[in-house]
This record gives sequence, structure tokens and C-alpha cells, in this order.
Amino acid sequence: MKALITLSAWLLGSLLLSGNTPSVQTHFISPNAGHSILAVFAHPDDEICVSPLLARYAREGVKVYLAIATNGQQGVMPHAHIPAGDSLGKVRSEEARCAAQALHIEPPILLGMQDGQLSVAANMPVLHKKLDSLFTALQPDVVITWGPDGGYGHADHRMVSDLVTEVFQQGGNGWPKQLYYAGISEAALKDPPPFKTFAGIWLSKNLHPTKEQFLPYRIAYKDEDLQAARTSYACHKSQWTPDAVEEIFILLGRAGKTVYLRPWFGGGKIKTDVFEY
Repeated sequence: MKALITLSAWLLGSLLLSGNTPSVQTHFISPNAGHSILAVFAHPDDEICVSPLLARYAREGVKVYLAIATNGQQGVMPHAHIPAGDSLGKVRSEEARCAAQALHIEPPILLGMQDGQLSVAANMPVLHKKLDSLFTALQPDVVITWGPDGGYGHADHRMVSDLVTEVFQQGGNGWPKQLYYAGISEAALKDPPPFKTFAGIWLSKNLHPTKEQFLPYRIAYKDEDLQAARTSYACHKSQWTPDAVEEIFILLGRAGKTVYLRPWFGGGKIKTDVFEY
């Protein structure tokens, strides 16, 4: 045995002296690879609140789906010069596809509901059924959507949150293990800088923050994820000018390279991964 150890040491020394050291290649495989996320929002561009998170997990090998309830047919902005209706809906659908590609996630799933009409009583069971079918078909590990505040109180946002929660809590075969609500931390809105665009000014005054004690999931992301999110959001040209996009990211970035989430159920322990249940 001693002779074998001596021989091994001699061989290793010979390799080191000759410069012929054996190459060792290591490949990082994320423990989250193979998992899946379903993000559900009301309109094309709503994903901004979690887009760096979506980019991060896609980069780590997670299959990321984005479902959008409406085609955004009513989201008229003066700079785009596109009237409300099918023409705008078509443009915003294409922008959603561009955004998903920039985030390196799956192509968006457009559920085809009418913009501004999700809280109409007749439309609620229709969207419920679509969401139920989506859960059944995709069987994601986790789901992310608007919180009950809807970001800034938008009725469509609130109804998506409500119906996603309704479908999630009914349970089912292969149902997600956890539901998360996107949250805006108070730090992001405290003493905002003097924004110049309508988007920056309006959002800094109208976003509904959540106290950080209720946001125990704090998902860090890298610069490359932030860049993917910026590129993605720039796709929504019918909604935002480049100056507005810049100010929106300044506002969201004030939370410090972190996306905050609140679980539908769970304790107050701070966690750093959406797959920690």
C-alpha cells in the first residue's frame, strides 16, 4: 500500500513538472433545472414586475411560461398612434412575443380575453376555465401573478389575481406547489427621484407598496437578467417610449436587484429561491 501511494505521488509530481497536468472541466447545473414556472398577468407588458426573475430562472434551465389574459386592445398611448381595437391587440400580441423571446422564456400564451372586461360577471367563469385548463396542461411547479392590489389597483390586474388564486386553491392533479404574488417593496417608492416622463411620475405616486415583512421571498438576479428584462420591456413600443422604459427601470431597481414575492401561504422566513416551499 505504501509503495502504491509513493508511486501515485511520483506520477502526479512527474505530470506537474512536465506541464502535462490533467484538465478538469466543471459544469454548473442549477438545482432548479427541470422545474417550471407559470406567470399569469392581465396585459402584454404586465410581466415587468417580475421580468428579471423570469430571465434568471430561464437562464438556470427552468421552463418559464407566461400567460396573458388579454391582448391589450384598449391600451391606447398617444405616441403610438394606434386606435383601440383589433389592430392594437395584434400589435401588442407581437410585442408580447418579442418580449418573451428577449427573456428566453417560452412563447407567450395569449388567452384572448377582452381588455378592460375581466371583471365583467360573464367573463369571470370563462377566464376561470381557461386558467384551469392551463394548470392541467402545463402542471407548473409554481405560479406567479399580481397580488390583490393589482400593482396599482387596475381592475383587470385584480381579477387575474383573484381568479388565479381561485383556481389554485381548488387543487387538482399535478397542481402547482405554491402560488406567489408579486409585490412592490416600500423601499422602491420611498423618496423617488424627480422623474420627467408621465410613466415615471404616475407610477411613483400610484403603485401600491407592500410592507417588507409580508414579502419573505426575495429573489436576487444578475446584471445579465436585468439586461434581458430591459431588452424585453423595450419590445412594448406601443406602450412606452425609451425614456419611460428607463425611468420605470430606475424605479423598480430601487429595490436593489431583487424581486419581492409574497406566498399565498407560508411562514415569515426569508427565502432566496422560488422552489423553497
